[in-house]
Amino acid sequence: MGAKQSQVAQELGKFVRAFWLELPLATANRIFGKGDDAALSKAGWKAYDAFIGLTNEATNQLYQDPTVGAVTGRATEMALRAQHIGGSLTSAFFGNLWPALGLPTAHEISALRAEIAALHAEIGDAVEVVERGEAQANRSFTLTDDGVRIFTNGHDQRVTEQDDDDEAA
Repeated sequence: MGAKQSQVAQELGKFVRAFWLELPLATANRIFGKGDDAALSKAGWKAYDAFIGLTNEATNQLYQDPTVGAVTGRATEMALRAQHIGGSLTSAFFGNLWPALGLPTAHEISALRAEIAALHAEIGDAVEVVERGEAQANRSFTLTDDGVRIFTNGHDQRVTEQDDDDEAA
């Protein structure tokens, strides 16, 4: 333990010497024209390196202490438990609140997106028909409550799930 203490003390001595003695001296020399930018830069990097060495040694000393490890372990465990409890409370609260407010679920949003994509495809087909100048007598378009429907020869092009069930029976 004494060797590690002396290592931190050595790093602290390097930092004090570089930051409080050499860096101000290089700065003063630069201000009064006796030094150059290279000497000031070298003194600054030396102070930086000494600070990094000091923080590394202090951190290593801190993490070697079993008390710090135990406290950190307990704090991590408590944080994970709090996160788990918070997730459980959130799902219990919003699981009942969401339907009560009448907000759509993820499944409903997904179904809506699929319906919009199908509608987009139908409108794209209709635009192609119009752009090609095909006969409009065979097709007609109707705006309904649930969207635009394309009729060909009086039949709806959109196939619904109920129609699929009727065909299967």
